[in-house]
Amino acid sequence: MNDQELLNKLIGFDSQSQNSNREIVDFIFSLFPKEIITITPVKKGDLEIFNLQLKFAGESHDKPLIFSGHTDTVPTSSKWTRDPFKAENVDGKVYGLGSCDMKAGVVCMIQSALSIKEKPKQDIYFLFDCDEEVAGAGGKDFIKTVDLKGGQANVIVAEPTKCELHVGQKGAMEVEVTFYGKAFHSADTNLETNKKHNAIHKAMLAYSGLSKLEEKLEEKTHDLFRVPTQSICTIRGGTAPNVIPDECSFNINRRLIPTETIEEAYADIEKVILDVDPTAKVEMTFQGDSNIVSQDTELFLNASLISQEILGEIKIDVIEGWTQAGLFKQWGNCLIWGPGDFMMAHQADEYVEFDHIPKMIACYKRLIRTLCF
Repeated sequence: MNDQELLNKLIGFDSQSQNSNREIVDFIFSLFPKEIITITPVKKGDLEIFNLQLKFAGESHDKPLIFSGHTDTVPTSSKWTRDPFKAENVDGKVYGLGSCDMKAGVVCMIQSALSIKEKPKQDIYFLFDCDEEVAGAGGKDFIKTVDLKGGQANVIVAEPTKCELHVGQKGAMEVEVTFYGKAFHSADTNLETNKKHNAIHKAMLAYSGLSKLEEKLEEKTHDLFRVPTQSICTIRGGTAPNVIPDECSFNINRRLIPTETIEEAYADIEKVILDVDPTAKVEMTFQGDSNIVSQDTELFLNASLISQEILGEIKIDVIEGWTQAGLFKQWGNCLIWGPGDFMMAHQADEYVEFDHIPKMIACYKRLIRTLCF
């Protein structure tokens, strides 16, 4: 199966994050000898989702090479003008849900794995995980189940970077806030009653404090990254225009530069909320560390030489978003390096520049030969 056919096949699987990824996992399973594959169910409510691990056992096990990719995509939307599950190659751009984030990267991983025909000197892993687009349950499960010595691995996260070497990423945190109140007729209220019983009013007061936190973030700087950010991305509350709302919830998305800590950022948000109402619920629903890989490591030095040789240039950058490099860094050095443009991720009519795929396959194959043979 050539690169285009493989990408078409992967896009055809509906692996939206709210659905099971069983079909795409079964397909990847069918491409490889059973003895190198481990499929692990990952518990997430009533949803059946799965991790798939390929392991090419090496002569030594002290410095494994790991490729990481996820099989799930974000949900589609009404903004799509094309069939999201039918790949279309138009002028070198392949459209389809997950084409960029990150089924193109999965194609590169599969084709690179299929090229391994002999026993390597070091272990080589290809990790295809689930739930990356939601809570990262698959990546967390790999941390528990993949038997590695911490700090010795070389890890490639195949997320879209336009084939550039992304040496760092911001940390991420999501916080869900819920204010509670008392429902009654809106004709029977006043300012003081709203402060005490109107859940949306409480949320508005909290927003004022959160905005002040956001202003302070603009003062923080880092040599590699733009300023840290804080955004309210969803809000829910109220039942009718004439009923005082007894509940209001909203979600805060926080992006951290490497000099910040998740604990301190959470404490700042929690204080603002509880100062408005000590009975409010504040829950961290996701946290992920930042990551920076040193440019004098074996992984980066070899990747940069390969980039120069195969791509004809070395472009270095960082990613403002979050990838599982922030999780897998406990195994060793993590470099984010893959096909596609990160700016196309999570977009309607998502596409990937198809010529990125053979270029990254060549880079991955060369890295495998360099580090493991």
